[in-house]
Amino acid sequence: MIVRWFWRNCDFRHKEWGTTRIDAFWVETTLEEAEVAIYPRLTQERVAESKALAERLARFAESRGASPYCFLVARDLSSIDPHEFHYPFHHMWNAYSPFAEMPEMKISRLEELASIELPAEEGEGG
Repeated sequence: MIVRWFWRNCDFRHKEWGTTRIDAFWVETTLEEAEVAIYPRLTQERVAESKALAERLARFAESRGASPYCFLVARDLSSIDPHEFHYPFHHMWNAYSPFAEMPEMKISRLEELASIELPAEEGEGG
């Protein structure tokens, strides 16, 4: 599984705005990874949604070097939402996407998200 985007203090979970804020990560998987690490944690409806999105966008995702199996996952795993692969950088955000890029990480278990340190926010540190 690959993580290369994050949403600091995400307030969009379970497909609802205004939820309790928590850092969330954009997790890209293969179908096999999704079947082992993600799908057992989802409802049948969310699994079907993920598969339908992946099937519909597979060619486009692959042409961009991405997997069509993508999920917005809360750091504490309290929410896992399937999305279209281009959600973090889609034009719907205009110039205001809440996602930020991070160095690409490969993870083997979702529990690894809990220990990922986010890059400093602009103006922090020095």
